[in-house]
Amino acid sequence: MFEALTYKRQLRQAFSDCFEPLKSVLGNVPVPMQKDRYITASILGTCRGYAEAVKTNEKTFASIVDAVFEEVYRQNSIAVQTLTEAWLADNDDVFMAAYYNAKSKASKDIDLAWLQRYAQSHFDTAFEVNHST
Repeated sequence: MFEALTYKRQLRQAFSDCFEPLKSVLGNVPVPMQKDRYITASILGTCRGYAEAVKTNEKTFASIVDAVFEEVYRQNSIAVQTLTEAWLADNDDVFMAAYYNAKSKASKDIDLAWLQRYAQSHFDTAFEVNHST
């Protein structure tokens, strides 16, 4: 149980740091990242590869994925996970290629520099809209 908490904390922090350059002042990632097959597949593939590297079970893997998606997508986490599951179930070509690429790079030593480079080259920094009434 304590190992699961450690795994979740390590991956949440790694993904938070990975996307930090793109976050708004409120800590939100750019909205287009919510529907990007490469990003979501890379998150899922990295979590799967990490879970296999640390030899954890499916329940812990699911808990890790939930924690990471909540960290990255916040209130939109469930919607993004649902979309991600659909791409996985459909064996979407782009999604599966990104998933297996990320899974092959994953290890106990979490290095997401490759994903950060991709994200920074494909997305603009998020911003918040100020509403005044």
